[in-house]
Amino acid sequence: GHDLRLVNPQGHWDKDVFDTLRRNAFHGDGAIVLDGRSSKVVASGWFVGDIRLGGSTGGARSRSAKAVAQQAGECYVIKCSEDSRGKLILHLGVSVKPYTGKLPTTTVTSL
Repeated sequence: GHDLRLVNPQGHWDKDVFDTLRRNAFHGDGAIVLDGRSSKVVASGWFVGDIRLGGSTGGARSRSAKAVAQQAGECYVIKCSEDSRGKLILHLGVSVKPYTGKLPTTTVTSL
């Protein structure tokens, strides 16, 4: 398999991996799953089998993100879509917030 990591051992973004993930996130279906400690891409194009916890409003992507966030313990779920014009929605448990900050472009200080 592939061993793609969003952050290299020196703590810098891997631009090629980031570009691949961005294209998949905004132009493909399914979720991208990253290991938060290692930044390894665990899955891409992954579909949630049971979205009942996601409620009955919104599209499949929104309901999937809500369902996964409730099952993922203390893991964030980031929802984006091609039609969102780059807007990100953060999910943690049952909390839902739009992301309004800026992402660092050079060095990641902790994983």
